[in-house]
Amino acid sequence: MTLTVLAPLGCDEVVRQLWPHLDGALPESERARIVAHLEACQGCRSHYDFAAAFLEAVRKSHAPDEFASLRFRVAAALRAEGTASR
Repeated sequence: MTLTVLAPLGCDEVVRQLWPHLDGALPESERARIVAHLEACQGCRSHYDFAAAFLEAVRKSHAPDEFASLRFRVAAALRAEGTASR
């Protein structure tokens, strides 16, 4: 059995993947790399804390179907600007 060790993620990659991470859209191996980075990097942890608080505030202020629609539109706009994972 061969064990593959993945290189740590850099800050740019972690920040780009925060939204998919918060949505639960990443594979477990990628999620684990992001969590490891967030545990060690206060700068990225601040980005994560903001994104998580933002999503929670939006969820509380919208009905579930409105939130899904808003989330889709925001993600599409971010992809169009090249700032979200594709």
